Amino acid sequence: MSTVDYSKYSVEELLDVQSRISSDSPNYPALIAELDARKKEIDEFAVKNKQHEFSIMENRVKIIGYFQLAAAVAILIMFMLLVIDGSASILSSSIAIIAIALNAIAGYTAVKEMHDKYWISFLNQLLQVPSFAIGSVKAAYSGLGGIYLYADWTNEAQFGFSASFAPGFSFLKYTASSPTQYLGVDLIALFFLAALLTVSHAKGTANKLIHPTPNSGAAD
Repeated sequence: MSTVDYSKYSVEELLDVQSRISSDSPNYPALIAELDARKKEIDEFAVKNKQHEFSIMENRVKIIGYFQLAAAVAILIMFMLLVIDGSASILSSSIAIIAIALNAIAGYTAVKEMHDKYWISFLNQLLQVPSFAIGSVKAAYSGLGGIYLYADWTNEAQFGFSASFAPGFSFLKYTASSPTQYLGVDLIALFFLAALLTVSHAKGTANKLIHPTPNSGAAD
């Protein structure tokens, strides 16, 4: 026989007890009965929790959006400097315009919480993950810069970290092999990708809780 009056417990306290109690406990049947009696209240609590978690995740995506908008401005300034000193070519101008537009659109849609457009930010960050110098080709793309985990085999194989502030896209093709040979992965871009994937998953979970399908509440 139960010695605990679970009717006086808050929903959070009930769920905490549920996570710790053994099914052999004499209080277990009373706990299950109280959980069943307050199912609607518990469901509402779960929805509010998911909404709160989703709100936190969305704020992270907004931060990514502001970084992308800042990158668009930084790349624009660098492009204007190249135009002013006359060193901008048709190719570099085209790449700069694409990078500016991609960061601006990705940043705007992230800040405005346009969930169906998050794929633009995802694509933008995915393109920033790799940087490399292999053979005679050297290429890198970043928003404001990056923190890289790299493998370098120029003289001897080694691993390390590096950080750089280099907005935009760079591409070099040497007549011979590049003076450095390496493959880098931008850890900041990977972190941003993880945040975007997490918020997309959380949105799907929140939608299922807030707008359940007609059969979701049916008895088994």
